[in-house]
Amino acid sequence: MPTIIYPRTLPWNWMTQRPQQLLKELSYLGYTVFYEDRGDFPQPQIKKLWDSFYLCQGISPLALSHPRPRLLWLTFPQHLHLIDTYQPDAVIFDCSDEAKEEFASWSPYIKPLLAQAKLVFASSQSLYEQLAPQHPHVTLLRNGVDFAHFCTPQKRPLDLPTGKPLIGYSGAIAPWLDWELLREVIRNHPQYHFVFIGALVLLKRFPLEEENVSYLGLKAYESLPGYLQAFHVSLIPFKLTAMTKGCNPIKLYEYAAAGLPTIGTPLPELIRAQELIAGISSRKSPQGQFQYCPGLTLVSNAQEFAQSLEEALQKSVDQEALQTFALENTWQKRAIEIHNKILKQGLYSP
Repeated sequence: MPTIIYPRTLPWNWMTQRPQQLLKELSYLGYTVFYEDRGDFPQPQIKKLWDSFYLCQGISPLALSHPRPRLLWLTFPQHLHLIDTYQPDAVIFDCSDEAKEEFASWSPYIKPLLAQAKLVFASSQSLYEQLAPQHPHVTLLRNGVDFAHFCTPQKRPLDLPTGKPLIGYSGAIAPWLDWELLREVIRNHPQYHFVFIGALVLLKRFPLEEENVSYLGLKAYESLPGYLQAFHVSLIPFKLTAMTKGCNPIKLYEYAAAGLPTIGTPLPELIRAQELIAGISSRKSPQGQFQYCPGLTLVSNAQEFAQSLEEALQKSVDQEALQTFALENTWQKRAIEIHNKILKQGLYSP
């Protein structure tokens, strides 16, 4: 089986995102994976996390013997310059963000990277439509979820507030959240407590100071299901921008696996997901639309947000439909798609 090298991009123990999940699942399929951790390591070491998954901390994977072919997995376009260093048998570009606004600095590197990549994966329809005309082998590969991790019950974390329904958000605390919309909704609903979990990204401080808000910081991935399972309603409150047009939020699938009703803004990928979840619910229970609140509701202003909150708290949600949707979108299934594409393109012959 091939070796995949992921150069220093994301710290392993930071927010667990698409690269960590996909590469872990590929290692389960038999790939040797070298994940280069980001950080300062006074004592360089290589940690074997699974049978064929190695965390390289301050030691280059090139110093270790490994099976060929060698595949270089890139998610950060500026790492184009590393191709000569790693001398891979093939480059795979996994694109999960628009090269606009907060990520505009990526733009000059996209075309040169596409010219060297053998395979390209795009995490949303918008990204696929941009990349497909520029490369012959682009695959739409949306994000996913470790279903068992998020559906398995965990104890309620002790640092969660009590006494009020919890309206929760898990993910990057970043400029692309609609902080003005959130501020208006939070101020108008003192009867609810709003909880935010995640790392500050491109922000120096948490933007909200209302009394019915708690920012709990970044939580370990292992404990995240306990927080989500304690939420009454979950949020995906992104601004609608050129950058977020290409977002396929991982939290969508994690919330669904936890069986949570979700309120979001009408991102293109969420509009599609809303239709899929509603379709699953109507097939399983034609009368479900009357007895359940929607699994995913999309709102454009504070008034719609307030109405959706009330409905989500007054009605139960069709958890079976949400979890069916999540099961259809696991990281394991995504890794199998990648493996099949690698075989089809002849990057590896069993």
